[in-house]
Amino acid sequence: MSPFAPADNAHSCSPLILTLALPKICQLPKLRYCIEDMLINRVIQPLQDRALCAVVFDLDGTLCYYATSIEQAMTDALQRVGAPPDLIGDLPLAADRYADLWYELQEDHKSTTSLRERIWISLLAEHGIDDKALAHKLSDVYIGLRTASLVLFDGVLPLLSDLAEKYSLGLLTNGPGDLQWEKIKLLGVESYFDAIIVSGDMGIHKPDSRLFGSLLQQLDAPASKAVYVGNSYEMDIIGASNAGMLSVWVNPDLEEEPRERTADGIIAEVTELREILL
Repeated sequence: MSPFAPADNAHSCSPLILTLALPKICQLPKLRYCIEDMLINRVIQPLQDRALCAVVFDLDGTLCYYATSIEQAMTDALQRVGAPPDLIGDLPLAADRYADLWYELQEDHKSTTSLRERIWISLLAEHGIDDKALAHKLSDVYIGLRTASLVLFDGVLPLLSDLAEKYSLGLLTNGPGDLQWEKIKLLGVESYFDAIIVSGDMGIHKPDSRLFGSLLQQLDAPASKAVYVGNSYEMDIIGASNAGMLSVWVNPDLEEEPRERTADGIIAEVTELREILL
């Protein structure tokens, strides 16, 4: 029986303790664990019955991903406009720089279109090129390539459909409003959620607990009866915890969990929620 199951299916049970001679990070879905030397005591500790009524998701990296990396999209964009591949230097470094500029400049741009173009202007300028027309063209081609590669993880839609039969569902995502809403509509997931908040529309960002509180208010769900599912420890797990929610960390690389704050559940991919929520 799932430790997160709805109240009508819930029951109490004693912790199940399995001691396995496994690598430091266990390659299995898991709840809380502790490490003693090279052994893992995988302690499956069912939470007290919470009568959960709501499940809230992050979007990027949790429900969806870009099949084309920033570096590959940049490579293809340069090729399509007839520019040399080294126009903006070493492409792996340029891809990192693109990501850095996104976070540095996004507060100054309400429009994602203007933000993307500004990034390309900066990338070109850093290599001695002052050509806004080229930056505009590269920006258009680049985002077309990235958008076309946006896909849901396998099994997400059936999972959302099944969860919606038992819980209220919410979506809370960081990012510019126009970009995130474009993703939501392209992916066809809007109708699965009872409430959606995009941080760019609110002027604050995860892990700010006010965002979590606003979404819970829309769902009419108390924090203690809701679980947040996300792939970012800093933004999702800490944010949900600060808001008083339970949390499930989607941790595909099975990184070791920081000791100061623990998620209530750790899974390698989002579809493993079936094992603990359904």
